[in-house]
Amino acid sequence: MSERIKVFHLEDYKIMRDGIKFLLSQDSEIAVVGEARKGEELMDLLPQLDVDILLLDIYLDGMEDSRSMDGFTVCEMVQQHFPEIKVIAHSVYADADRVAKIMNAGAMGFVSKKAGYEELVMAIKMVHKDKKYICKETSKKLKNINDFLEGIVDTLRGEKDFFSPREKEVLELLGTGYSTKNIAKELFITEKTVETHRKNMVEKAKVKNTAELVAFASARGFLKH
Repeated sequence: MSERIKVFHLEDYKIMRDGIKFLLSQDSEIAVVGEARKGEELMDLLPQLDVDILLLDIYLDGMEDSRSMDGFTVCEMVQQHFPEIKVIAHSVYADADRVAKIMNAGAMGFVSKKAGYEELVMAIKMVHKDKKYICKETSKKLKNINDFLEGIVDTLRGEKDFFSPREKEVLELLGTGYSTKNIAKELFITEKTVETHRKNMVEKAKVKNTAELVAFASARGFLKH
């Protein structure tokens, strides 16, 4: 039988640590060799342990001291001092910016806390084989995940980045009932430019008209109001 994958879990909530430890213990290829609730505890323990995978919560909400390390800092320090350890971020926060930030800090995987046990186990096994992994729950919200994982780009684009910043400004005003003329005045652009942005968004969203565009944006939470 091959040696088990040795996992260390950094998570501030004990019920999460206990639950993950129990679930991972059900897999014969994985062993949880340690746990901690603070980054400082982790860094003190790692020199004494043989660890393959660090399962890392990004935001340690239980931190009483604001000077304590967050997951991004922990990831960078682990990569600096223990480069042989592979990091998988495990967080409820799964927006493109934060996923990109933790991956750029050195993590090889990201698993949303909304994902299931089976996918967490899959991520651990894939990352242990030097393969990057972002869970399905998060991947479906990202536009350029393949280019990011292949290293072609270093910034992930979420579904909410579907439209450009200027298009989103126009869209927001369309959603509040502004006319083309009023949008042009509000944004200090020409009416022709407003129409160009509107047409481009209609094409991107694959809808027929402005009403369908606003409905499309509203259904996906693109609009602030």
